[in-house]
Amino acid sequence: MLSIPKPILQRTSAATHHDMAKYDALEAHLRSLTGDTVRLTFEEINTMLPKGLPPSAYEHPPFWSNTDSHVHAVAWQRAGWRTVGHNLEQQYVDFRRFASVPPDGPQADAEPADEAAALAASDDAAADGTADDSKDGENRQLVAIKTRRGQPEFRDRLLSAYDSTCAVSGSTVEPLLEAAHIVPHALETNYTTSNGLALRADIHTLFDLHLIAVDAGGRVAVSRSLERTEYAQYRGRRLVALPADPDDQPSPDRLKRHHDLFLAREDALDA
Repeated sequence: MLSIPKPILQRTSAATHHDMAKYDALEAHLRSLTGDTVRLTFEEINTMLPKGLPPSAYEHPPFWSNTDSHVHAVAWQRAGWRTVGHNLEQQYVDFRRFASVPPDGPQADAEPADEAAALAASDDAAADGTADDSKDGENRQLVAIKTRRGQPEFRDRLLSAYDSTCAVSGSTVEPLLEAAHIVPHALETNYTTSNGLALRADIHTLFDLHLIAVDAGGRVAVSRSLERTEYAQYRGRRLVALPADPDDQPSPDRLKRHHDLFLAREDALDA
């Protein structure tokens, strides 16, 4: 199976660990709280962070999503909290505890305060294929691949709509093509063709990690962290394959939602 070269994953992992340290103070603050809910203003969070919140925190609602592909979201979830609301105009975010986390970090037997939220967090991680160590990351990736292969009807419809062609690369090697959700299954149960893209396996992984995105106009965006890789060639290109039926074409609103998460991640690189 086609996979992302190890040097690319290693560089991305190193950058991620460096970025995660920026949110250690927020994680530590949430760990120190005794209640199950808290509202923090952006100003309060800024006093904790070395360089404050990035512009995307003020401009893009997806910044405050509970996703494992953003280092700031990993920080608050690692502390046992998830966001349950926010207001960009009034500049605050509401958190709710979903797991009891000991001072030295989460453990396998930590009991969730909100079972549904804990399951959602697990689903997010499986979909993204990310983890704190390589072994766990490999296991999560296998779960993600199994999940993708477990959606045969969705995949079959997408391959038919896209004429068995990767929408980004143009690859027609059908065994490598997968059905990518634009809005992840963990966030929204939607198996309509308009919420999907036919993508080659490696590009699907980068898409799930918000390292590759597609804007509402159908142009491909590639993370700066992939600048010196073969994936940089796709930046600015329009999708090379689209369904003939307009109803099957990717939803601009859902593409924008995913692209906003991509922009939030890129802004976090500068924070």
